[in-house]
Amino acid sequence: MAVAAPASAQTVEIDPNPVSGAGEQEITVTGTGFAQDGFLLPCPGANADPAQLAEDSCDLTNLTPYTAGDWERTVTYDVPAVGLLIVAGSADQTEVVTGLIEVDGGGDLPNTGGNTEAYLLLAFVLFGAAAVFTMGGRKLQRV
Repeated sequence: MAVAAPASAQTVEIDPNPVSGAGEQEITVTGTGFAQDGFLLPCPGANADPAQLAEDSCDLTNLTPYTAGDWERTVTYDVPAVGLLIVAGSADQTEVVTGLIEVDGGGDLPNTGGNTEAYLLLAFVLFGAAAVFTMGGRKLQRV
């Protein structure tokens, strides 16, 4: 009994990724290794999170067909600020690959540094005050 070799995995590449900003963007999607014809499908309702992918999170009116094998499609999507999840897959869902279009600078970075200069100044003042009290305490003990 011979063991069949596994089918090659399907992949999608997105260019450009990340995109320059939220809004309407022209994107080239390249797929490789697809055995069946299928569709590209944008899913803005998934909030760029594959775990939130559901039929009602996708724009079923914006299907872009592709043919089996390796393919390339240029599409225009309205990309939300959080990014856009796209699906490439066959109608029977035996081949399904997701890709994420990210937005450059799409989210605000947390303010982790704060006002570093103020903290350093405060630390220096507290260190100086501790030194003054320590030196003053030693002088009182000598008397």
